[in-house]
Amino acid sequence: MAMSKDIDYYNCTSWCNFELYGADFGWGKPTWLSPVFTRERKNVVCLIDTRDAGGIEAWISLSPEDMALYESNKELLEFSAANPRVSV
Repeated sequence: MAMSKDIDYYNCTSWCNFELYGADFGWGKPTWLSPVFTRERKNVVCLIDTRDAGGIEAWISLSPEDMALYESNKELLEFSAANPRVSV
């Protein structure tokens, strides 16, 4: 896909219902998993089922300026927890 600096683009992917917590990669089932983002990777949202399948984690990568706006949105934060504690 051709990218232009004049266009804001956002990538969204869902890993929900892949049952990744049930997969055994040879060293046992994972206790926690996450996508990997680099500093250069911005405007990405990755949705992942929680380990207990009772919720969805949204891993979000934004520019520092956009993240500040995101983290100050009170209505949005009513439905989320920034950097929740990981229970293993």
